[in-house]
Parts: sequence; C-alpha cells; structure tokens
Amino acid sequence: MTTRAVAPAIDEKAVRSIAQRRDEPAWLQKRRLDAWRAFEAMAMPNPLGEEWRRTDVSGLDLAAALESGAASGKARLPRDLRDRRSLAGLLVQQDDDVVEHFLGSEAAQGLIFSDLHTAAQRRPDLVEQHLHSLVGPTEWKLLALEAALWQGGALIYVPRGVEVTLPLRYAAWAGGRSLFPHLLIVAEENSSLTVVQETRSSDGAGQALISGAVEIVAGPYARVRFLDLQRVGKRAYSFSTIRARLDRGAELTAGLVGLGSRLNKTRLDVALEGEGARTELLGLSFSEGSQHFDYTTLQDHIGPKTESDLLFKAALADQSSEVWNGTVRIQKGGSGSTANQTSRNLLLSDQAKAAPIPVLEIEAYDILRCSHGATAGPLDEDQRFYLESRGIAPADAQRLLVEAFFKEVVDRLPAPHIHPAIEKALRRRIEGKVQP
Repeated sequence: MTTRAVAPAIDEKAVRSIAQRRDEPAWLQKRRLDAWRAFEAMAMPNPLGEEWRRTDVSGLDLAAALESGAASGKARLPRDLRDRRSLAGLLVQQDDDVVEHFLGSEAAQGLIFSDLHTAAQRRPDLVEQHLHSLVGPTEWKLLALEAALWQGGALIYVPRGVEVTLPLRYAAWAGGRSLFPHLLIVAEENSSLTVVQETRSSDGAGQALISGAVEIVAGPYARVRFLDLQRVGKRAYSFSTIRARLDRGAELTAGLVGLGSRLNKTRLDVALEGEGARTELLGLSFSEGSQHFDYTTLQDHIGPKTESDLLFKAALADQSSEVWNGTVRIQKGGSGSTANQTSRNLLLSDQAKAAPIPVLEIEAYDILRCSHGATAGPLDEDQRFYLESRGIAPADAQRLLVEAFFKEVVDRLPAPHIHPAIEKALRRRIEGKVQP
C-alpha cells in the first residue's frame, strides 16, 4: 500500500498559512502543525493488517490529490444544497469556504451553529476542549492530514434543556478538489437535536480525496439524531471517522447512507460511558461498477445497563464489493447491558462480493443479551416467483424486492424529511441494475 511523495504544493508553510489566513489562536495553530508533522512521520497502513487487508487504497495518488487540493475548485455548487426548507439551520461549505449560513430562532436559546474558525474565536472554551478530543490526529495518516488541513467545518452546540425540533444541516461540497470537513457536535444535558451531514463532490477528471471527521459529545440524557449522507463523485476516495461519547442516559441514533465514491471507508464508534446510555446504528449502501465500501463499527459498552442495536444493509451490483467489520465490546463495567448487530448484504450480480464480519468481545459476566447475525446472498427466488406469478414483470419484481429490502432501514433513519430524496436516489440505482 504505497503512495507517491507529498506534492510540494502542500507543506508546513502551507499549513501555517491556513492558520494565519484564518486568524486562528496560538493553541489551534500548534495543533495544526503537530498534526502535519504526525502526517509526515506516519506511513500508510499495513495492507496485511486485519483492518486493511480487504481494502486496497494503493490506487490513491496522494500526491496528486494534495496538489489538486491546493488548486481552486471549478465545479459549481448544486442549487439544492442551499435549500433551507424544513431546517432549523444550514451551513454550506464549498471547498474551503462557507458560502451559505442560516440559523433560525433557536439562536435566541443559546444554540450555536457556525463554522469552526468563527467558533474558535468566539467560543474558544468549547472548541479547545472538544476539538479532536474523540478523533485524534495520531490514529492514522489521513486523519493527521485532516487535522492539519481542515477548513470551514462546523460547530453545533446545544445548551442544557434546549430542544431543536427541526434538523440542522451541514453540507460540504468539493468542486474538483480535495476536502477535509470536520463536524463537532456538543449536546448538553437534556438537550435534543437532529443533524444531517451531507458530503458531495463533482465527477472531476482527476482523483479527489475526502478525509473527514465527526465528533459527537452527548451529555446526560441528551438525545442526538445524526444522519451522514455520502454522495461524492465516482473518482473520489472518501475516508471518514465518526465517533460519539454518550453520558448517563444519553441516546444516539446514527444513520449512514453510502452511495458515491470510488472507494469509501467509514469508521463509526460509539462509547456508551454513562449508565443507561443507548444507541441505534443504521447503515444503508448501494454500490455498483467497481466501487468498494468498507465500514468498521464499534459498540463500546463501558457503563452499566447500556443498550445498542445495529442494522446495516447493502446492495451490491456489477463488480462492486463491501466489507463490514463490526465489534460489540462489553467491558467489565457494562453489567446488565444489551447489544445486537445485524448485517444483511444483497448480491445483485455473480461478481459482487460482500464480507460481513461480526465480532463479540464480552468481559462482563452478567449481561442481559448480546447477539449478532450476518448474511450475504442473492434475491430470494421464491419471493420473486411469487410476484411474477401474479403478473408482475421480472424487472419490476426485482425492483420491488430491492426497495423492500432497504425500507426497514430507510424508515428508521433520522430526519424523515430527507427520506424521499434517499428513496429516489436508491430507485435510480435499482432501475439501472435489475435484470429484465
């Protein structure tokens, strides 16, 4: 797993210039430079290691991706990303800059929704304490790169007892260049919110690199609903680490929707630290062509009487492939906990490949329940025959079965107002891949 040397367009001087141009405080400048030096010192992951042996990133030309990251974006921002309807707030990032920002009446209750540069100046206490507290730059090479080069980004802070009824949306658009989005969510005690993050890019002529991070800090009895919608271009290599820490009685519903990219690798970790914390993790992906998706999940039960449930569903067409590696860990303090994980993979061609890998690590002796299950296979022939025997054309029967396969996940995803758009995108893909 090798890459070319770093392009001269990005170096320590360029990292310093980002900090200076954004007028960042000294502590943030230091973090950037430390992350850059960590990036330079680290190699790409060992391709023989367990996490990477099924995902080959040797096709990523890191030097070219970074060089394009120093150039100006050319593709125009899609108009629908500016849509404010049914939202409590909107922040749109085009390449490195915020181009749209809207926040409704909840601002009067102390809600903060701003880019990270502004937040670091106006609320340094929040940003310094929580930025990179869950997703550290020394975890691996491209996270260090993200910590060194991020621009724009977003902070969402919900004060104690504030309930945000409509969703907040953070959209990041890469217009023909590399992108390093960072989203920080801090929900105080008894607060409630829904956040939609959408990452998109153009289908440029060259490779694009997207390396992002999401950190979710949920205080006691906070309720966070988070949806990540990934629809980047077909030549993009997309990497994302999403990590949450739940305090006593906190609840998190997190949904991942993967549709775009040449290669997508997403890590989703939830630490259930406080007693009675709960999480529901949902995943939905549809791959085609030679796309490769890799999802790594961790349900980490640290506190007692915690609950987690995971349901990931994938449909794979053509020569595409997907890996899901999911771990449930119940630590010694996780007595009385309940956990489940389920991975279902629908193979729409003979060349498609799925590798679901569930893992249980149980250290507590008095848990309530811990279960897992994983399947990979084609459409059910009996179900298809049943539909066709009632006069439904073969292609329509396949489409209906694939839509029904996904419906269980779609119905449970956060932000119901965006479900029709997800269903429409899925339907487009399904209609292009069912066999007559």
